[in-house]
Amino acid sequence: MQPDGKRRPTHETAPMTIDPGSIPYYLVLRAGWPPYVLNADRQVLRRQASPLLLAFARTRGAIAHVDDSAWNVFSDSEGLTVVERRETGFFSLVAGNETERQLQLLTTL
Repeated sequence: MQPDGKRRPTHETAPMTIDPGSIPYYLVLRAGWPPYVLNADRQVLRRQASPLLLAFARTRGAIAHVDDSAWNVFSDSEGLTVVERRETGFFSLVAGNETERQLQLLTTL
């Protein structure tokens, strides 16, 4: 305990050593196209996904669609029509409670 009666944290939080822009947050599935892997800002990291990343994404929860306003920049840059936006789905890969180590592993999938 500190002199003011408060407890010290059991561990110090070090700054992240991984580039946050390189962490895959979304896996986008579009008919007739390879899967897109996007970061938190919905910028394309790569236009392919490993079978392991696809399996991981499918275990994370339900698929959603890229038809809301948060997806406008991505949809416009990829030329998705209104119909394609309703048919194109994505999985969220990051829940927000992952450790840095888990995020590092995610970047390798």
